[in-house]
Amino acid sequence: MDTFKKQEALKKYFDHCHGFAVFSSIAKAGIFFVGAAGGKGDVYKKEGDKETLVGHVDMLQANLGFTLGGQVYQEIIFFESEKDFDNFTSGNFEFSADANVVALTASVSTKATTMGNQGITGGLTADDTTIGAADIPQYTKGMAVFTVALGGLMYQATVSGQKFTYTPLAA
Repeated sequence: MDTFKKQEALKKYFDHCHGFAVFSSIAKAGIFFVGAAGGKGDVYKKEGDKETLVGHVDMLQANLGFTLGGQVYQEIIFFESEKDFDNFTSGNFEFSADANVVALTASVSTKATTMGNQGITGGLTADDTTIGAADIPQYTKGMAVFTVALGGLMYQATVSGQKFTYTPLAA
């Protein structure tokens, strides 16, 4: 989560969201017209300035379209309201359209997705990556999604379906 916390452009999201899911490592691979990705993350709910770990989430993704190579990346999903948070934790599918190029740890990417649009992101390493975001938090369907590439060599122009499976912490 440190990679995202140090991004000045994301401070407003951390300050004003209802909660967020953060994936420290998602692995993605594909060849020709089929690809897949998966990762595990943590889900936090915000109450005032306090962030409380409330559960864990598994993400599975299937890609259709031209894809070649593999990459590892981090992802964070911010939830605008309690309703959006509850919708996410129910495990619904979401579809996205991706276009990105990743070379080792250097990357440039952008996303247009039903879970939120991401501005241009670029950097030579995960620590050097700068995330572009609007001055006012912008959500699509109550969510805003940001990613940072950790490494790999991948080209893709795909349509993807992601499934999230939420498991609450034991009481």
